[in-house]
Amino acid sequence: MHIHKRNIFYGLTILLLAISLAAPSFASVSMTLQEYVNEILLNNYSLRAGIKNVEASYYSVLAAVGYQRPNINASLTGSYVTKQTAGAASETNVVVGNLGVRLTQRIDINGSYKLDEKQNILGYEVSRANFDNTINTLIAGAEEMWWSAVLARENMKLQREILLQRSENHRVTMEKYNQELVPKLDIVRSEAQVVEAETLVKNAETAYLNLLAELSLLAGGLDVEPRDEELKVPEFDVNLDFEEALELRPDVRAARLNLERAKLVKKLTAKGLSPTLDFGFQFTGWADPETSTTPNNRQAGASLTLTIPISDGKQTKYRVLNADRLIQASEASLQALHESTRRDITVAMNNWRNASAAEKDKQRQVERSEEELRITELMYSEGMGAQIDLINAQTAYQAVRTEYLDAVKNMYVALVAMRKAIGDYAPDESGTWRDAVKLYGKGNDVLGEPGLKKLRTNAKK
Repeated sequence: MHIHKRNIFYGLTILLLAISLAAPSFASVSMTLQEYVNEILLNNYSLRAGIKNVEASYYSVLAAVGYQRPNINASLTGSYVTKQTAGAASETNVVVGNLGVRLTQRIDINGSYKLDEKQNILGYEVSRANFDNTINTLIAGAEEMWWSAVLARENMKLQREILLQRSENHRVTMEKYNQELVPKLDIVRSEAQVVEAETLVKNAETAYLNLLAELSLLAGGLDVEPRDEELKVPEFDVNLDFEEALELRPDVRAARLNLERAKLVKKLTAKGLSPTLDFGFQFTGWADPETSTTPNNRQAGASLTLTIPISDGKQTKYRVLNADRLIQASEASLQALHESTRRDITVAMNNWRNASAAEKDKQRQVERSEEELRITELMYSEGMGAQIDLINAQTAYQAVRTEYLDAVKNMYVALVAMRKAIGDYAPDESGTWRDAVKLYGKGNDVLGEPGLKKLRTNAKK
């Protein structure tokens, strides 16, 4: 089954709406893969933490550029001075007080404001991309776990079937022994086969239950079980375009954004010795005595301060060199992700081809093994075959059936790996950072109706 990115993106809406809702139900339910993925998006605590980190990054952008906005503060000052001499007057105690308002604003004369705002916005977009990568990785792992559970259940059914088969053979052997047609050794062998089959059933049941526990963990503790449906051999339905994968993979997008941000940081750092211009305005609403402060009572004053740095101990020089090396590191990281993407796609395709060929081969072997076992069982029940031949046929049948299930599982795992490699599990993140805020929410409310409508519209395209 292919979980399309639009379904993931729609399911992300469920996650956003659920953050402020009650705790999830813990009732055991049988569901399809798509329903299970929706439960993960709804209840997974790692995703809940991730969505809040994205919202925190939004506020971080607004806070980081706060110095670009005007700052206003009010001050109330009072003091008491003893034995104050005023001209020829005698010494007296004086009470001084004033109330004023001050406004300050740094004027951008070197273009650093715009650069700083852009690099902070890019930081927010990086957090979005990292969150999308979390979704891509988590859902891929969940689907792989899901198919492992499905195939573990099929293996459990197989082992139970083999147990019934060997129990029936043991019953036939007992009848023959009672009729003195076979030696005691045949009883010992058939009983050993039953005991071995019972152990394999217990192992298969334990493996299945452990996988259900893993599925429950990813769904936030909800007890789930794959719906018991006919197991189908998967078909190849993935478009493996390398260039498209580089555009869609969220970790590649995060690396690309980090590189762009590093370049902006270098430009911003290079302005470390640029002149600065500060504007100030102050109004004194009350002062007693009236001349005890500047400006005086009911007076206002304004100022412009131009600061021209001469030397900062080579801080700017070395910070620029530091930023330059970070650019080089970001370029290398991006190139490494390009190569790992190519590797992931190649390996996943090789694994698919191998598993697909193994499935066809094992299917033919299963058919031959079933026929061999049927004939051997018939011959043994008619007294025309040896028990050792029957045991060998049963062992071969069990092995080839198990190998067939492994081949089918490997086909599903390879498909999951390919979808993960091209970022197919990540939501569509087209649009500006402000568009993303509408989708993710700003923190005070989870997601408004306009954002929900927009998300549904994107899902239908």
